[in-house]
Amino acid sequence: MVFPARNSENSYMKRYILASMTVAVMVGCWLTSVKADDIFPPPWQRGTPNTTYQGWTWPTAENPAPPDEGYYNNYGVPISTVTGGSWTEFLNNHVGVWTLTNSGSLISFNIPNTTNANPVKDVWTQVTWLGGVSNETPVVSVVVNGHQYASSLVESQTEGTGSWIDSAYETVLPFNPTNEIVDVTGSLPGLNVGEVVIDTQCIPEPSSLALLALGSLSLLPYASRKRRLAA
Repeated sequence: MVFPARNSENSYMKRYILASMTVAVMVGCWLTSVKADDIFPPPWQRGTPNTTYQGWTWPTAENPAPPDEGYYNNYGVPISTVTGGSWTEFLNNHVGVWTLTNSGSLISFNIPNTTNANPVKDVWTQVTWLGGVSNETPVVSVVVNGHQYASSLVESQTEGTGSWIDSAYETVLPFNPTNEIVDVTGSLPGLNVGEVVIDTQCIPEPSSLALLALGSLSLLPYASRKRRLAA
């Protein structure tokens, strides 16, 4: 009577382990798909002081919406608000898509931030999009705090023929607001937006950078002396 019970217990454990492994693989694949479009990270390190990070993939039609892809922001919860758009659950192999339906449509992102006595703010915006006159000509416009011509396209690639485009825009503001308003629009109606990832960095003053450089140089003789003593 003991052996059948043990065999039943072993069979249950095997099923439990197999189910756990399946769930782990599914979660891993989901996380990979969520992060798939974050292919042009900013030139600075995320998570360092005076930086923020936030991403949206919009798996639901919630509007306004906090970041669903995670965020690093010590100053508040970022929010996206869609005006004049329609949400689609699945479009061209992409889950969660906002379509900007008219010329006045936009997705506006409110990014809480800090000035930290630094005079310049660098904003890095990645947009995964589909639509427009040609897949080779970006029709996305990124405006930060009303400065339309401060943004420049720095990276872009097409995921496939007639498919989604991943574009990265950099905006350098000659001032440092307490929050950034990042507006994503299209030059033509019908622009589909599948994901947006926004990074910000407060750029230190040149004098602060010079002090950091001098501090690093002052440590060089000490480091060389330690190496000689160690030898």
